Amino acid sequence: MIANTTAIKSDSGCLPVDVSMISRNDGSGGWNNSATSNGCSIAWIVEKTAVNLFGVDLPGCAEAPTPQFSPVVFWFFTYEPTPRASATFCFPTISLWDVNVNIDLATGNLTQVMEIQPFSTSSNFSSLAANVTGEPLFGHAYNGLQFNLSSPDPFVQARQTSTRLQLPAAVFQEAVQSPQGLLGSFDANRFVDLSTRVYTTYLTLIARNVYFLPHKELLTVQLKTFQNRVWLSPTAVHLLAAAMLLLAFFGSIVHLFHRSDRRKLRLRHEPGTIASAVSIGAQTGMGNLLAGRQDRRDIVEALSNKKFRIDPRTMKIIMEGEDGYEFAASPMERRKSVFAALQAQRGRFSAWPKPSSVPSSPRPKDDV
Repeated sequence: MIANTTAIKSDSGCLPVDVSMISRNDGSGGWNNSATSNGCSIAWIVEKTAVNLFGVDLPGCAEAPTPQFSPVVFWFFTYEPTPRASATFCFPTISLWDVNVNIDLATGNLTQVMEIQPFSTSSNFSSLAANVTGEPLFGHAYNGLQFNLSSPDPFVQARQTSTRLQLPAAVFQEAVQSPQGLLGSFDANRFVDLSTRVYTTYLTLIARNVYFLPHKELLTVQLKTFQNRVWLSPTAVHLLAAAMLLLAFFGSIVHLFHRSDRRKLRLRHEPGTIASAVSIGAQTGMGNLLAGRQDRRDIVEALSNKKFRIDPRTMKIIMEGEDGYEFAASPMERRKSVFAALQAQRGRFSAWPKPSSVPSSPRPKDDV
């Protein structure tokens, strides 16, 4: 579904700052840290209670903003390999926009948001925009860390404390899992990028529950249906069909050409396995000839100038000169045409009697 509607754009406004670090002389290993940006400043003390420390706090600003609209500071500190600190000041803001959105109705996911123009009095839901652009927000963005709570219960205070712990912890975990690692993030000052990504995601989540109210208003929407289709190129299809017809034609020729040879080959198992090779080659003259030979040269030398056939009685390999070789089955000699080979096969039949235990392949009624 595609529609034009109104959206609130959240911007974290995070900026990197330089941190002033002063070591404490009381022997505790603690450090006094301070940073300043855009008229706001913060000072925090770390004790050597852990190797890595982090947190998020509200800075003191000259304009003294309301705590829920105040900027926030993400700070990080490590003692290894040497003490170093990083701080990021974030000045969150919101702005209203007319946007074009794409929604996947099957999953309910918002797949695309494209800005059209800034919000105006002619935009959708403009009658309710005064709550955001006017009193009580006046276009300010909630920082999501401090709230104007009246008589909060312990559970609400615990959720607020948990949020102030989880946000810097998420940024710290991103730095640990990044390709540069934790130390590389300190060296490249990547905490500002990581803080921007995590804090913007958090502001987007709270914006959906804070700035929007249930309201019905007519919208013009466009529905599109996407179906999976197989696209076939006419040229490719005709070429593939011609190739398959040629393959079927020549496969049939090969099948007819070897039809009578296969009729005399009464294997009781599928060839191509080690067991099959041992079954037709063991305890034969060829097996004795190859006994003890492993090298390729020795095998080629042993089999050179030798001829082999399949004994129709035992279905084993016999060599030229052994008993029964002249009556054994052998592939037909190369003929000039398939039709000549088929005609010649009518008069070929082995004089050896067939054992009763060996089943034969079906034979056409006109064969003799």
